[in-house]
Amino acid sequence: MVQLPFLKKKEQPAKSFISAERVNELAGRGFSEPEMIDVLRKEGYTPEAIDNALTQSIKMNVTSEPKPQSTIETKDDGLPTLEELTPKAEMPQMPESPLPQQYYQQQYPTEDYVDYIVQSRVAEVNEKLNEFDIRHQEMEKRMESISQQLNQLLQTRSGEHQQILSRIDNFNDTLNDVNTRIGSLEKIFKETLPALIESVRALSSLVQMMKREA
Repeated sequence: MVQLPFLKKKEQPAKSFISAERVNELAGRGFSEPEMIDVLRKEGYTPEAIDNALTQSIKMNVTSEPKPQSTIETKDDGLPTLEELTPKAEMPQMPESPLPQQYYQQQYPTEDYVDYIVQSRVAEVNEKLNEFDIRHQEMEKRMESISQQLNQLLQTRSGEHQQILSRIDNFNDTLNDVNTRIGSLEKIFKETLPALIESVRALSSLVQMMKREA
């Protein structure tokens, strides 16, 4: 497989849990959902953890009902009490601090990651091609060996007709086996190559889009 040297620089375990409060905190700061996903991903959380946290946050916002405003209780004469007229002390609001710049930094170059994916897919195809080539060479050796044996039989034992027919039958069986294996390999490539080509095209489009947005 293709080595991934740029991933060895940062071996941080992925975080698998995010509290809904963290999502609400980012939402309170005005982050959109794509921006929150980008921030949480760069903090090391897994896609499953991010999806679960966003879902929980949405459920909390939907199920939470607004508390009814308390009405001022009046006495029998309809006038409010002194306690009700006294303004309640409000908690000071902390100024919103922007997220550190490191949240917007990539942990590793995106183009290197895409290049690694493409090289991995190409390496898999090359491995299958090498395997196909090895099997093809083995079949050719077997066919050549059988052909030599037939020639020897024809030259030295021309009178043993039945044995020659038996060898010919074995040769036909070998050819059928070769055709079957070649057909199986062709089927594998027909099923694998289109998906690989689409994957490479999608990754290339992603790289071009990222370059335009950069």
